[in-house]
Amino acid sequence: MENQLDIVPIKKVFSIIDSCTNSNQLKTCEKLADIYTELAKEKGVINFKTVKETLNIKLQEKEDELEYIENYC
Repeated sequence: MENQLDIVPIKKVFSIIDSCTNSNQLKTCEKLADIYTELAKEKGVINFKTVKETLNIKLQEKEDELEYIENYC
């Protein structure tokens, strides 16, 4: 039997990104976003580019949040 990876809902990836508390964790999440997008592409998701764009927006929002916390709190 072939070992197959199923794609998890994007909400799970959002949850992981939301849980980041520093820039090192966020860098790991950037790698996760790349891997998730590649898996979506391999699984035949038609709009995988939109998936990547959405994850990039979420990553940017979290980066902005972490910078705000670092600079103003």
